[in-house]
Amino acid sequence: MSKYLKYGILEDIDAVRRIPIGRFWEVNLLITPITWLGPLVFFGLHFLINLLNTNLNLTDRLYQSMFFTIAVEVTTILHAFGHILSGKLVHSAMDELLITATRDVNLYHGDQSIIPGHVHLVRSLGGPVFNLLIAGICTLLAGTITSGFGSALLASLISTNLFFGIGGFLPLPSVDGEVIWRELLRPIYARSR
Repeated sequence: MSKYLKYGILEDIDAVRRIPIGRFWEVNLLITPITWLGPLVFFGLHFLINLLNTNLNLTDRLYQSMFFTIAVEVTTILHAFGHILSGKLVHSAMDELLITATRDVNLYHGDQSIIPGHVHLVRSLGGPVFNLLIAGICTLLAGTITSGFGSALLASLISTNLFFGIGGFLPLPSVDGEVIWRELLRPIYARSR
């Protein structure tokens, strides 16, 4: 079992084979051999959790799980883009983006302890802030699309982007919030010494 499973990552990111799939804005994009498993994991999780809703028939459960899976995959891409964009703004983008089955991992080469705190802060804020921005845009669009495929997809995009955005601020290990709060509180800790 992977030591990274406690962070929601199935693979051992230290030892897993990294397959290059291209570059985006000078960031190397890599996948693991089981990245393809991601949509199945999210579809299955949503389907199982949705069993608690006894008012849905099988078709509705499958339909909602499909939209949730699409939304998670799109939201993950948007989150990574937010990190790349914010890294570019402070001239310190990630070197590689490792796309695993369940989460993307930003990989930085070199000694990160010499990077100024404000750079760490901006890079960490990029993903969650971009997700919150997308959730806002989708909420505005939802008022114009009130039924059908577009409405269901927008509802899923709103919820997943809000989850990624708000969840990204939680001070948990391996989540953006760990870095965000560390850098915000660093001056306070320094003054108290």
